[in-house]
Amino acid sequence: MDLSLEHLLQLKRQSVLKHIAVCIVSAIIAWLAYSLQYQNKVDELKTLHDQKLITSSVLFSRELGSIRDLLLLIKNSPALAKTPSKKQDIVNQTTQISTFFQQFGKSTTNIAQIRWIENSGQELIRVNFKDGLATVIPKDELQNKQARYYFQQGIASDLSSIYFSPIDLNVEHGEVVLPFEPTLRATMRTTAATHLIDGLLVINFRLDSLFTTLKNISVDKANIQLVNAQGYWLLNQQAEKEWGFVFDKPQLTLAEESPVLWNDITQNKTGDFITENILTSFAHLDYLLGLDTSNDNKLIIYASSAPAFLSAVKLNAMLFSLLLFSALAAVGLVFNWRAASYQSELISLSIKLRAEQQELTQANKSLQQIIERQQILQDELVESNKLSALGLMVAGVAHELNTPLGGALISVTNAEHANEKLKKAMLEGITKTQFNTSIGVITDSLHLASINLDKAVEQVKHFKRLAIDRVSADCIACTIDDIVSDLLISLRPTLKKTQIEIKVSIEENMKLKSRPGTISQVIENLIMNCINHAFSPQEPGIIEIKAYTTSENKIEIVVADNGRGIPQALQSKIFEPFVTSARSSGNIGLGLHMVNQWVTKLLLGQLRFSSGKRAQDLMTTEFVIIIPQDI
Repeated sequence: MDLSLEHLLQLKRQSVLKHIAVCIVSAIIAWLAYSLQYQNKVDELKTLHDQKLITSSVLFSRELGSIRDLLLLIKNSPALAKTPSKKQDIVNQTTQISTFFQQFGKSTTNIAQIRWIENSGQELIRVNFKDGLATVIPKDELQNKQARYYFQQGIASDLSSIYFSPIDLNVEHGEVVLPFEPTLRATMRTTAATHLIDGLLVINFRLDSLFTTLKNISVDKANIQLVNAQGYWLLNQQAEKEWGFVFDKPQLTLAEESPVLWNDITQNKTGDFITENILTSFAHLDYLLGLDTSNDNKLIIYASSAPAFLSAVKLNAMLFSLLLFSALAAVGLVFNWRAASYQSELISLSIKLRAEQQELTQANKSLQQIIERQQILQDELVESNKLSALGLMVAGVAHELNTPLGGALISVTNAEHANEKLKKAMLEGITKTQFNTSIGVITDSLHLASINLDKAVEQVKHFKRLAIDRVSADCIACTIDDIVSDLLISLRPTLKKTQIEIKVSIEENMKLKSRPGTISQVIENLIMNCINHAFSPQEPGIIEIKAYTTSENKIEIVVADNGRGIPQALQSKIFEPFVTSARSSGNIGLGLHMVNQWVTKLLLGQLRFSSGKRAQDLMTTEFVIIIPQDI
């Protein structure tokens, strides 16, 4: 009885210990689940913030790129250039320049002002733009901007550099324009050597549409905000916090509102920070946008979550972990109670699992065999493709050798017939005239046979050289003339099916050390591209192949045609993969993409093209390949 009681007590103690162990394990798992769920939500929020920051950076980069392009375009305009036909007196040119500034400014909606300032700081021309209207400022209202920071920074910059001022608000007559107009000034120097004056071009760009776009992409989980180097907000969901430095409100800064966050932002280029249940992800834009990295011109963009979001995440994770703890504890207790009954079931499951493992092993073996067979089929397909290519080459050889070998066969046959007649005549008695005639026929026939055999040998040499070049990737000494002539011989069967004429103009004795097989493949692809896309079936046309050396130890190869030209919509992306105007005909759009890759990667050259009707040139599309003479 005592032993039985002791045994029961021991079982009870074991059960209690198991229950405690289950509760501890359940608590640990619940805590891990809480941490993982919370961290997953935070990671998702960080990803959303990163997406918003990247989108904002792209918008800024696109805007700054547009500003750069507009400033370069106006600087390089002939209206501002110094030419012999223009008078040296700039005063006589201001009306024309003002008209040009008006036309240029009206072409885009984000230009607020265009100025041309002399080297002394005096405004020479100023045109204001508002609501689609341009206003030329009279001469007596022009001001001297020598003391303004943007003039001092811009005039001190290099001739090829663009200076961007800090972003502020547009001010007219001493008052901030309402609604707010965020403004960025871009400057670029001009010199009297190339322009009418030695001075500074200044363009004021409005950024209100950009700021509106940034506000529109904000969501509750990721509010986009922008601050300058001093921590003043340029963009905030609470409009009253914006532009504190303009209105002399030093308390409206991120440093005042969140010193810890501001300290982290100033110490790192990018990062994430959680404070007061708010996740903030930030990045410095100065190095992304190409701005001056001085303190006055730094921009920081950050995305912050709503305060209630992380609190809700923590609450949901806590509730989930409590439910998980309860469920695990309950399951553990029930498991301990039913351990005995589950034991047999586990054994049964173990047996089933072992059987499934065996089946899985067998399935894996079968799958491995299938993969091996598939690999064999792939290898066979590769070999088949090689044989197919060889077959095409052999067909070309046979086609080109048919004529000279046929001629040689006929000549040899004629010589045999003449020889037989000569033998018969010698048996029956031959005259001198018959002998001389037979010898002449035999000599002429053998001579014709020799000529045709020489032609056949020459064709074989061409095909042999072409085949060796195509399979070899080594850089060897070669000539453009041999490469083109070998290629055109191999393309004769294809060209005979068309009404296209090939014209070749190649500089004599043009030697180079390069990859002739790659050059041949490039020219072939361009010719086939002309045949397939530039002309309709049986349409007459001309393809020109020209090659000449330049003064920079380079070779230019030109392939041009007088076909229909390349559609304007495809010209900007003609070298991208899978771009084609004849997809319905089975083309996949990789030909010109591969040509560009071969020229730039293997031949270390350049590839450019032009397409469009030209009044003094019969050719409509022209591809120019520029490669070094010695790789």
